[in-house]
Amino acid sequence: TERFLMPFMAYLGTLAARRLDQGAHNAMTILLNELRPVAIVFAGLHDLDDIDPRDTALLELMNDAFKMLSRITHACNGAVRDMLFDDKGCVFISVFGAHTHEVNPCFDATVSAMRMESALRDLNFERFSLGVSYGECFCGEVGPSIRSDYVVMGPEVNMAARLMGKAPNRSTLVSKRIFTHSKKFVHFHKSEEIQVKGKDGFFHAYIPQERIDRQSVEISEPSQPFVIMPSRQDAMDRLVEAKQRAMSDRPTIAFVSGGPFLGKSRLINEVASSASEEGFRILKSFRTSLDSFTSFFPLRQIVSAAMIACANMTSRAPIDDEIVAAKYLVDQNIFNKTDKVNMGSIVPTVADAQLLSLLSGMNPKARTKSIVDSLIKILKFLQPLMVILEGDGDIDPSSWSLLAELLYRAGRECPKILIVVSSRDSPTITSAASNLRKNAKQIKLMPFAKNETELYLRALLGVKDESVSIDGRLLDVVDDRANGCPLFIECVVRWALEKSMIEYADGSKKMSLKMLDKRSDDVTAAIPRELSNILLAPFNKLSPPLWDALKIASCIGYSFDADLYSTLNQGLDFMPKIEELSEKHGCFEKCGSQFRWKQQAVYEAVKSLLMVNQRQKIHKMIVRAFEQSKINVDAIKGGDFHRLLGRHCALAEDWTGAFEEYMKAGDRAKATFNFNEASKMYEEAIDFQARAKQQSFRSRMVPTINLSTCLRELARYKEAEAVLARCLSEAQDDSSDIAVDEELFVRALSALAALFQAQSKYPEARRLYERAVPIARDIQESRSSLWLAANIAGYAETLRKSGDLPNAEMHHREALEIRTRAVREKSCAELELAVSYTQLGCTLAGMRKFKEAYEQHNSALRLRYRYLDFSHGLVSESLNYCAESLCALGRGGEGIPLAL
Repeated sequence: TERFLMPFMAYLGTLAARRLDQGAHNAMTILLNELRPVAIVFAGLHDLDDIDPRDTALLELMNDAFKMLSRITHACNGAVRDMLFDDKGCVFISVFGAHTHEVNPCFDATVSAMRMESALRDLNFERFSLGVSYGECFCGEVGPSIRSDYVVMGPEVNMAARLMGKAPNRSTLVSKRIFTHSKKFVHFHKSEEIQVKGKDGFFHAYIPQERIDRQSVEISEPSQPFVIMPSRQDAMDRLVEAKQRAMSDRPTIAFVSGGPFLGKSRLINEVASSASEEGFRILKSFRTSLDSFTSFFPLRQIVSAAMIACANMTSRAPIDDEIVAAKYLVDQNIFNKTDKVNMGSIVPTVADAQLLSLLSGMNPKARTKSIVDSLIKILKFLQPLMVILEGDGDIDPSSWSLLAELLYRAGRECPKILIVVSSRDSPTITSAASNLRKNAKQIKLMPFAKNETELYLRALLGVKDESVSIDGRLLDVVDDRANGCPLFIECVVRWALEKSMIEYADGSKKMSLKMLDKRSDDVTAAIPRELSNILLAPFNKLSPPLWDALKIASCIGYSFDADLYSTLNQGLDFMPKIEELSEKHGCFEKCGSQFRWKQQAVYEAVKSLLMVNQRQKIHKMIVRAFEQSKINVDAIKGGDFHRLLGRHCALAEDWTGAFEEYMKAGDRAKATFNFNEASKMYEEAIDFQARAKQQSFRSRMVPTINLSTCLRELARYKEAEAVLARCLSEAQDDSSDIAVDEELFVRALSALAALFQAQSKYPEARRLYERAVPIARDIQESRSSLWLAANIAGYAETLRKSGDLPNAEMHHREALEIRTRAVREKSCAELELAVSYTQLGCTLAGMRKFKEAYEQHNSALRLRYRYLDFSHGLVSESLNYCAESLCALGRGGEGIPLAL
């Protein structure tokens, strides 16, 4: 227990104490091991190579050497790894950076080696040598549980041993990496060229000589103000100009791009703040790379917030829920039922499952225009309006099309609107929305130049007096580590101030680094050169279980839903730990049930600690937790459960599981007519199915057929035809599988037939249906099968369009009979009959049976009017068909009002 171990912790080595601390907190075993940038020191004590156990003088010398070298190691922020007696003789090994994130391993290891060299001389060792190297190493536990050991392993460990073997007697050799990271703080001499085992060719090593003398400095905390740098002024001016254009009734879009952490959000927020003071309403959303497959995802938060804001303009009671807001807008006649369906295609939580079927068969362009019609109804009340789409992922094609249509229409109906899109790279815009790029304000952010880093340093340190300058050494330290990134400049300065490393030198009137006595470590080296170490330094004192939660969260992604991942609470207590990390340590931001890493740099740094097999095990654990939970998939907002679970399966290399989940995600997207998203999901499913060990005929065919259907709906006919032709060719090559699964073969034939029909290739479509329909009749026993009805109706439509009207009538009547039976058995909605009534009515009209044609169209009209808005396109279609039939019957007086 922890109480039992505490008295002994002082007698343990640093690494052993860390391991016991993890065990005492029940930390996860699979997360004990990490990949870290580590410096290693090998000290060969050659006087002790052939020690005689009876030689008390040598034994005492060995004990004194161990105590002295251990003391030096700990004083330099290191940990003792081993003191070994093997074929290399007696070797003392210490490591730096294996147990904390805030030290500079290279500098610490170099200083430690220099002090060890001096100490061994003082102990009168005649023969010794040291080697120092630096690089990424495995740090963790190996061996069986009854006799495990904490080790540091990697090529750099071997390099340190080789350098020790090549070092001159009573001297030290360090690698080039150590030299590169320490040369500003230590004088080195270049060695003669050497060659070591495991490295090709000859190379120079370096011999540390002495510390470089430093001068020195104290200042208040940085205020982190928003400072306009010369390179940012143009960006600010262009964004302000875009805002002013929108204010003067000229809808505008601006693209803000630049690498991570360069201040895109800070720049946009500054303009948004001033826009808000001028009366703009600000709507914001954030996306990640995971969201690029989901249609309209970047607009979900925007549309939800817009509906709530619009509802609250007239509602007496405050509304904070998009579902309530949508209902209120319908009740107030701001929205009709069609508008609610359109909003539901962006915000799935407000959609009515029954009414979503109305989107079936809509042309993508017509659908986009219909959604914009609905969207403008609320956006026009929120003007002037600034819409901000932030994130690091691509924007899906559906969203680009909607933004293009919105901006085109806004000039007439919602002119005071500014749309700002931020991304790391210049956004990839679809051809359908290419006009956006032509008209957009392009704003590109670059890293700070060195002179701008100095200006930002002055602002952070509160230096307003022009006669006070920044010491060149301090500027070099910050500029070298921050690489022109404002966030990293803030991190370095904040860290240095917390360590009291900066002061004002009155004599030189400079802000410079503090001079310490010779016994102290050089504080310039204490600023970590690895930026990940800077970012992780504040978390050094986290308990092992909280570190586990951070590592698991880094595997899940940049943002995640608390409700969804509550499945990890059992056994791991995951979400309570995330809550603690958010509230007490500032690791995450919370919005509703959504958590997001506060800094992406911290997210990347934590993720870098994990090895491939650890990530794989974590994803397996997540998949297992989901499978064991009784989570209600339909209750999850956005319906992204299957896509997320599929991603975890793929990262766990469970290819079969990934295939199944991406298929479910595709089916869900297809059912809601998000064909862009569905096609992406089916493509992923096909890829993972190819990697699975067991592959069946059905698992190969189903995703391919579904993909072709989506491509057809998106009018990508050539791609759809190529996919289906390949699918049928593969099926016919293995006729035994066709005999086993004829239904699947029929699906493939009818899918290709529907594709040919969409392209007006009626003879080809007819031949395919004539193969498919007889097989469908043979294998389908139920006389109320909608699947059979759809095949017969598809064949009938091909017959009608190719001119064979009598046969078309016969087959349409059969399809209508099957669907009527299905409605009576309550296996489908009554609205389904309207399709058959309309198709049969058109066929009868072609045969000049206008009276019966009118009766069929009238039946369709009554059904559609009962369930849909009067303004819905399907109601309009039936009104036109009725009018046409009445005119043909000589009853134009009745027909014209219907047409109008």
